[in-house]
Amino acid sequence: MHSKKLWLAGAGMCAILASPAFAQSTSASARVDNGPEVETLVVTARKRNEALQDVPVAVTAFAKADIERYKLNSVDELTRLTPGLQTSESSVSSGGSIALRGIGSGSTNYLGDQAVSINVDGMQVGTLNIRKTAQIDMAQIEVLRGPQALFFGKNSPGGVISFKTADPSYQKELEVSAGLEAVSQDAYIQGIVSGPVSDQVRVRLVGRYTKLNGYFDLKTVPPNGDPLIIPPSVDGYPIGEEYFIRGTVIAEPTDQLKINAKLTYYASDVVGGSATVSQRVACPFGAPLGQPNFPCVGDRDIYRGGGPAIASILVPGSPTTDQLGLRDNKQVLATIQADYQLTPSLTATSVTGYYWFDEMNAHNTSGGPKATLLVPYLPFEMKQFSQELRLASDFESQLNFTIGAFYETRDTDGAQDAVFLVGPTPAVVGTERSKQGQTAYSVFGQLIWKPIETLEISGGLRYSHEQKDLRFFYRGAEVTDRLKVDELSFSNVSPELTGAYHFSPDLMAFASYKRGFKSGGFDAGFTNGTIGRAPAGSFANTFDEENVEGFEAGLKGSVGRTLSFGVTAYRYEYKDLQVGAYDPVTISFKVLNAAAAKIQGLELEGNWRTPVRGLSVRATAAYNDAKFEDFLSGCYVGQTPAAGCNRTPNAAGAFLEQDLSGRRLNNAPPITAYGGLLYSFSPTDGIDVDLTFDAEYSDSYTTNLRQSPYDRQGAFTKLNAGVRIFDVSRKWELSLLARNLTNEFIYASSSTITFTGSGTGTAAGRIGDTGASVTRGREVLMSLAYRF
Repeated sequence: MHSKKLWLAGAGMCAILASPAFAQSTSASARVDNGPEVETLVVTARKRNEALQDVPVAVTAFAKADIERYKLNSVDELTRLTPGLQTSESSVSSGGSIALRGIGSGSTNYLGDQAVSINVDGMQVGTLNIRKTAQIDMAQIEVLRGPQALFFGKNSPGGVISFKTADPSYQKELEVSAGLEAVSQDAYIQGIVSGPVSDQVRVRLVGRYTKLNGYFDLKTVPPNGDPLIIPPSVDGYPIGEEYFIRGTVIAEPTDQLKINAKLTYYASDVVGGSATVSQRVACPFGAPLGQPNFPCVGDRDIYRGGGPAIASILVPGSPTTDQLGLRDNKQVLATIQADYQLTPSLTATSVTGYYWFDEMNAHNTSGGPKATLLVPYLPFEMKQFSQELRLASDFESQLNFTIGAFYETRDTDGAQDAVFLVGPTPAVVGTERSKQGQTAYSVFGQLIWKPIETLEISGGLRYSHEQKDLRFFYRGAEVTDRLKVDELSFSNVSPELTGAYHFSPDLMAFASYKRGFKSGGFDAGFTNGTIGRAPAGSFANTFDEENVEGFEAGLKGSVGRTLSFGVTAYRYEYKDLQVGAYDPVTISFKVLNAAAAKIQGLELEGNWRTPVRGLSVRATAAYNDAKFEDFLSGCYVGQTPAAGCNRTPNAAGAFLEQDLSGRRLNNAPPITAYGGLLYSFSPTDGIDVDLTFDAEYSDSYTTNLRQSPYDRQGAFTKLNAGVRIFDVSRKWELSLLARNLTNEFIYASSSTITFTGSGTGTAAGRIGDTGASVTRGREVLMSLAYRF
């Protein structure tokens, strides 16, 4: 079946063989000729400016015109346009998870690095909480697929998403815009001021305020005398406010020196904690277990209640008596890039970055209107500083180079507590707090050799060293002595070798060998009080480093200014792949190492300006075969030996593990595809119109590491459409964008509901209910912008 789907996707791609490799220009002059042209993008995938079609890297890039047209204001919105990209929410403070080609780190450990990193203006941010900061006023986005160990800091075995924010303009600009999402009634207003203040200095200031009015409907049931059924304090989620401001200063005091400084501040105040969006998606016995009866599968309806005020009294530091919870956070991101041209052919670059994230989270994780499990205290703070120095050449000779050094420090502080309401008296686990300090440094270098004009051979490596230390506290007392290990260190050498051959100026083939790694670390997952009962030196909470090795090859080409295309094939093997899972029985989070996994596949991309005036086509398709080769995982709740829970029996004879060797990785659909149309025309003099329509398809995929029959998102197709009207001078713009027109019900992460299911590993196993973090359904976005 999959081969047939791949053949159909490939046949469709061969008809247009299109790629987001090139942006679509929307200038008035282009429209007069024959509609939007295919415009070459310049990317920095190798930390030097190169045309996308010439860089031997699998990268999907979006120019400013695409970002505005498709409203790509967050990482989540990139998934429909990028082959193999998946994102999901999280109920802990890790910021969720991102998977690319099926490679991700899960969302259970806020101390660890993600396999797919986020880079903002040259700084590698160490937590996915940055994805919750609206990516406002973007200039360009690059998604680098596959291991990126050489140029992007550290710990990027799955890929890198690189954001470049807009720089100050050379002319004075003032822009005011506002928008409204019709389903949720979320509204925003934004202002931008930009331009020169002197011959050497330009500035840009952007501010945005968003009022969240709740996309999901929160519902309850009649209490019928049950004191634990408490109506939620609001009727929607998320409800709250977001504030965003960024200032940019570019100074060019001399012809040789350019300094680009950016400072971003973001704050969010939301009623309801991070678990509020989670809802039941499967009830095997027809009605929710451990809850009053309510519809098991909703859409925008989430059945959730509050909790008794005593939960806050029992947990020191709890921020609210409303046990629906809250999620308030603040973020600061500062970057300074300085480029100094030592000679016409040598450029020295310094990138300094600072990131601070501070959040207070509290939520009701009961999975229904009756309070059974509350997390009234979930604070998290992280401070990160990084410094990178590079020297790059641009000689008119056969040989060029890039060398550099990288340094990072990071301090992380997080805590969690839980209150159980399954008996007459609330039971409190006790606050668990972990504080981690880590330091990393690396040196790297690459040589680029062109023995002949059409052939390029590049090779490089990065040496990395990282140290981590952990302090653990339980109920206010330090219990670090109970850990088996409280200090870790890792060293790694990751080489890369690439060859690229230009058959012509418009056709290039490349092949690469890459190795990468992600350091091991400490598992900060909630232990449900186990740490408090552990003897000294006995508690193991570490996981091993992850290593990847493999190959990829590709073909990039273009035909004039009308067609660009890209094809990439890859095969990578992962050892000790880091994976995370929630155990609803012990109510604890775990990071595990899958002994071996392999991914291999084919990706097709492209962009075609058709002969029809003003009509262009954009499409992608991907086949991804991502499987565990050697992995013993814990059993899902209620799994019987006949269903595969038949490994590692305990003293009572119940089995604890299942063999997932040969099973697909989580969040790795075998087939994904995207196709979109853009039709641009001028109905009257001075007015331009863009009409867009696109469809995205995803095969089914597993949404939890333990892979119960209900941890599966079925195949789906989403339809999107939009219209944008603006004058040729871009003085004003009106747009309407509809996403997920068919209102597909989609989730990327799931788990068994706590306190449901029993008998795991025995013939009497009884499977539990499944809950999932469901993404938004149909959305209709309206916006208006006016530029003075």
